Amino acid sequence: LGDPLLRPSLLLDTVALVAQAQNGVPFRINTSGLFGTEVVDQLVSSGLVAVHGADARRETLIQAVSVALPCNEESLFEQLVKPKSSGSFPRLCGFISSLAEAGVAVECTVVVRPEVDFDATRKLALALGATTVRERSFHP
Repeated sequence: LGDPLLRPSLLLDTVALVAQAQNGVPFRINTSGLFGTEVVDQLVSSGLVAVHGADARRETLIQAVSVALPCNEESLFEQLVKPKSSGSFPRLCGFISSLAEAGVAVECTVVVRPEVDFDATRKLALALGATTVRERSFHP
C-alpha cells in the first residue's frame, strides 16, 4: 500500500525476518524519495543496508535504493508530480544526496516524457550521488 518508506520500521523488520531464515537475499527499495534525512538515518543505522560498496552478496541486506527522479527542474516537478506539500523537489534531491553520502547504492529512474530533458536529469542524478540512472518508457 504505497511507498515502502512510509513504514520504514516494518520494512526493516521484514528484512531482519528474512535474514534470520535465509542468507544472501538481496532487497531493493523502490521509492518516491519524498522523505527527510531521518529516514536515511533510520535505514543506515539499522545495519540492514549495504553501505560503501561492501561485498554483501552472502548477507540478506537492502542492497540498493531506487529513487524516482521525474525531472531536473522544480517547476516541472511540481507540474508532473503535484506533491501535497511545498519543498518536495529539494526534499527529494536531499534524500538522494543523503543516501549517497551515507554510502548506499542509489539508482535514479527517469520516465522519458516529451517535456523531460533526460540528459539534464541524468546529470542531476549523478551530481546528487546516484551510482546509476535508468530510463523508463512513457506510456500516456
